[in-house]
Amino acid sequence: MPLTASSYAVLRYLLPGAVAGVVTFLVSRVAIAPLIDAAVDAEAALEHTAGGGHDHAAELFTRSVQENVGAAVGVIGFGVVMGVLYAVAHTVVAHALAARGVTPDPTALALLLAGGMFVTVALVPALKYPANPPGVGLADTVAERTSASLTMTFLSVVVGCVALAAAVASARRVPLWRLTGIAVLGYAAVMGVAAILLPSFHEIPDGFPAETLADFRLYTVLIQAVLWVVIGSVWSSLAARRRAGREPHSVSPEFSAS
Repeated sequence: MPLTASSYAVLRYLLPGAVAGVVTFLVSRVAIAPLIDAAVDAEAALEHTAGGGHDHAAELFTRSVQENVGAAVGVIGFGVVMGVLYAVAHTVVAHALAARGVTPDPTALALLLAGGMFVTVALVPALKYPANPPGVGLADTVAERTSASLTMTFLSVVVGCVALAAAVASARRVPLWRLTGIAVLGYAAVMGVAAILLPSFHEIPDGFPAETLADFRLYTVLIQAVLWVVIGSVWSSLAARRRAGREPHSVSPEFSAS
């Protein structure tokens, strides 16, 4: 059954994030789950060594359910949301460039935008507030750290959007390499100041395995990179399919022209 214009548009907006969510979950299940188990065991061992009582109360969901069903729903849902945000951003940027007579390579634009969103949403915030394994940290500061981390992410996205908007506005007047350098340096300078001004936290208990912590933080960032690479790649593939004329025949001329 041929797709209508509206259903095809919905597919283009939802599919990249859904595919990225599935791929990210599978990668994280292999790379992150063993590190989470090791972190939970290490935290429990530290509590017993310190003489503290470890909570053995029955869990509402078993660890297996949390690692499989719960994580799958959460990661795929997050992927869909990020994919929709990416689709909106790509549409806005593409139309803004077209309005200024600039026609970038579609694949390059798709992948560069995905890379930029990875940097602003995941990488830069993680440099200031890297992820901690579940159960690791101080309960007294978790709310403050979460608030600071969200502030860092919000600032990163806003500053990134401003840098992108300035670059698009100057796309016809400034050479691409110079424009990119100015935007990146401006973004880095503002976020460097933000990182200095925002508070820092030391939440890792003494004796916690440094290798486990480092691996968890590294793989968390790499998995975010996988998410954004897949989103950009799937979007680029769908756009190439559309350009090649393999879009469903039921799509109206008005939709194609838009």
